[in-house]
Amino acid sequence: MRQHLAVAMLFLSTLAGRGNAQRCRGCAPEDTLIHTHFSPAFGVHFGSPQKASAALGVALGESWRRNGADHSRLFAIYAEPGLSAARASIAFLDYRRGNFGSGIGVAATALRTWDDPWSARENTTYGGVEISLWPIVFVGPRVGLFHAMSGPSSKPWFMSLDFGFGL
Repeated sequence: MRQHLAVAMLFLSTLAGRGNAQRCRGCAPEDTLIHTHFSPAFGVHFGSPQKASAALGVALGESWRRNGADHSRLFAIYAEPGLSAARASIAFLDYRRGNFGSGIGVAATALRTWDDPWSARENTTYGGVEISLWPIVFVGPRVGLFHAMSGPSSKPWFMSLDFGFGL
């Protein structure tokens, strides 16, 4: 009797092991349906002109699965106060979680400086465009080109460069 019970248990355990939860990530079927989601967004940056800053905002976008990778396209709005300046941005983000979270972001940004910023004039408001590159999981450089909207007209353009974690 015990042998029959053991054989039945072994047979049932092999059937249970064939469920979708036990399959490898690449073996899961593609989900080409687009899922809309809303989430908080945050990040920390070090570099020019803010020296150090923290970003906080919200992201609204869509996600889907294709070719064994999760893809997302998001619009984000965030504020980023720092030691020598503050930013407010509206951004478009495109990334894939299946390839180490690599992606790119493009943002329209307003920037206000104070207290000895790096590579920019003090007490000046700038408007510009930024590009963020994430070779791995939202970690990477951000480059921006800004034009002075207020303040003296000498040196109206400047380029920002920083390194960040997150948005």
